[in-house]
Amino acid sequence: MAKINVLPKSISELIAAGEVVERPSSVVKELTENAIDAGATQSTVEIKKGGAAHIRVSGNGCGIAKRDVPTAFLRHATSKISSAGDLDRIFTLGFRGEALPSIAAVAKVSLLTRTEAEETGASYVIEGGQEVSFEEAGCPKGTTVVVRELFFNTPARRKFLKKDVTEGNFAADAVTKTALSHPEIRFTFIRDEKRVFTTPGNGDLFAAVYAVFGKEVTQQLLPCEYEYEDIRVSGYISSPLGNRPNRSMQYFFVNGRYVRIPAAAPALDRAYKNSIMIGKFPMCFLSVELPFEHTDVNVHPAKTEIRFSEESKLFEAVFYAARSALGKGDTARPEVKLTGRVGILDETTAGTQMSFAQPPAPEAPAQSVTPAGPPPFAAPAPTEEKKNEPLPTEEKKSVTAPQSPAAPVTAPPTRSKTEWLQTAAPARRPSVSIDIEWSAPERPRASGAVPLNDDTAKRRVMEEGLAPAPVSKESSSAASPAPVPEPPAPPARDFAREFKALSEGAKKAEAPPDAARVIGEAFSTYIIAELGDKLILIDKHAAHERMIFNSLSAGADSQMMLMPLTVTLSGKEYAAVADNLGVFAEAGYEIEDFGGTSVIVRACPLALSQEDIAAIVREMAGKLAQGDQRPVPEKLDWLLNSTACRAAIKAGDDMKPEEMEYFVRRLLQDETVRYCPHGRPVLYEIKRAALEKQFGRTD
Repeated sequence: MAKINVLPKSISELIAAGEVVERPSSVVKELTENAIDAGATQSTVEIKKGGAAHIRVSGNGCGIAKRDVPTAFLRHATSKISSAGDLDRIFTLGFRGEALPSIAAVAKVSLLTRTEAEETGASYVIEGGQEVSFEEAGCPKGTTVVVRELFFNTPARRKFLKKDVTEGNFAADAVTKTALSHPEIRFTFIRDEKRVFTTPGNGDLFAAVYAVFGKEVTQQLLPCEYEYEDIRVSGYISSPLGNRPNRSMQYFFVNGRYVRIPAAAPALDRAYKNSIMIGKFPMCFLSVELPFEHTDVNVHPAKTEIRFSEESKLFEAVFYAARSALGKGDTARPEVKLTGRVGILDETTAGTQMSFAQPPAPEAPAQSVTPAGPPPFAAPAPTEEKKNEPLPTEEKKSVTAPQSPAAPVTAPPTRSKTEWLQTAAPARRPSVSIDIEWSAPERPRASGAVPLNDDTAKRRVMEEGLAPAPVSKESSSAASPAPVPEPPAPPARDFAREFKALSEGAKKAEAPPDAARVIGEAFSTYIIAELGDKLILIDKHAAHERMIFNSLSAGADSQMMLMPLTVTLSGKEYAAVADNLGVFAEAGYEIEDFGGTSVIVRACPLALSQEDIAAIVREMAGKLAQGDQRPVPEKLDWLLNSTACRAAIKAGDDMKPEEMEYFVRRLLQDETVRYCPHGRPVLYEIKRAALEKQFGRTD
């Protein structure tokens, strides 16, 4: 057997330092937490080259007395606890006394500090755990720590550091978490001599989030405030549309400390269930306050994990806080953003004057071709009196004829103004950033496309009241020499006008002033309605799916079982079921205690009558045992989603106008219909002001 040796101090310090100082971000975290514990109201963090070359953390806290400066760099030297009983009620961020000695063991550290009671401060330098200098110095109240050449004496550890950009991002994340956990402190973060952000330090979490992440994040946040017994949850969560592809924007703070809470993320997911798209995660900045004696922070070297005496209560507090915030704050409908400006030519056409001159003639002699008749929708040829008049345009245009000395010029067929415009410049539609395309309806072909001597055309003219298109003299004489009879006069009563007047009068009499007016339907999928000064675009399938899902979720129809089913559970699952029989009753189950660790199921939801009830009960019991107070089984949830999706009206199905009006009225009256069960929004808004700005009516 190998001999047991006591490691020398130089080696033991390096091992201990490795547990606390993993990378530059660990140094930043420990030093900023020391500044907070010292009572600082302002703190500045500066890093260079990712923090491996230079880290400076300063704060205007209480400072360290001169006599205690060397002691602060001894292992387990701390002013935050003094007895074993203090570990049961830790209210400071640091308490082990390991940060400063661990950092000093693997870096070159300079400390400058002064207390308010002392006239002069102290300057202390320590490198690799060995004191270099300790002298008196003039400095402001507070403490400044400078760390240089991290891991200079442990090349193996330095070799595993990432690139400067990556390490700098880790350090920035550490400062962000600390700044958000204490919005009452003004934090300034400087990276490679450039200021990244400065929080206001006024105690407003929303202002701190805005300073760190900007407007894009804060405009998607909803206030969250909830108290559950002795647990208080406050902060902000995002609307279902303000989601992220991962959980990187979920911040939980317990008593001012950033930690990872195993129960918090599932509670948040449960609160957003059927409101957010699958594979997306909400943002949150939630602060949890509870008695210190109900937590244990002494379970992880970096103190990023924490234990709770009653984790199920924490799950409930976060769940109800998020559900309450979504119900109260998520009232604004999503709006279509029209950021582009229509009617602006690009660089290739801007500044070019449009010309109506004839295109140059080809080199070969031109031949005159007399058309047999005018094409459909052709404009009438100008008369002799108006032959030489300029085209009626807003600006004076020049119309010139090409000169060709090689051959006589024959005038080309007369063209309308529209044809000249198409020849001069290609058709161009204004576009906006969301790629909305506006298209005009097709022009009816019955107007002039058929000769007037056709009996079918005559009947259509008489029945529909369509006016014939102008036709040239040559074509009309060749087609029909006989005169065309005039269409019959319209009836004396205009029923269309009377019906319109009656409809408008009924709308004014019955419709409330804030009722939506259905305009129509686009692509047989999206209902378009006008509500006040907004246009509303409704996905009829998504909206109807949510309506049906809410109706199914309101109450599950229960069915008695022909033979009661006995289900055997584990001890923990049995206790969870026995304490939550009311929860099962709400889900459509009738369960009784059978003694031991077994229960009897006498009734089950009708939708699950053909499923394995025993497996579903065990699944629900397992979720209850883990603290989930919404144990809807996945099969039942899938059935509700599937039933709602299949029963809802489909895209492409036709709806009558009265059906659309009833549908829109019902949708707008139910504020819970905001997202389909899969998390997609059911409607968007376009404000009138945005449209008018696009069309140049307003600036």
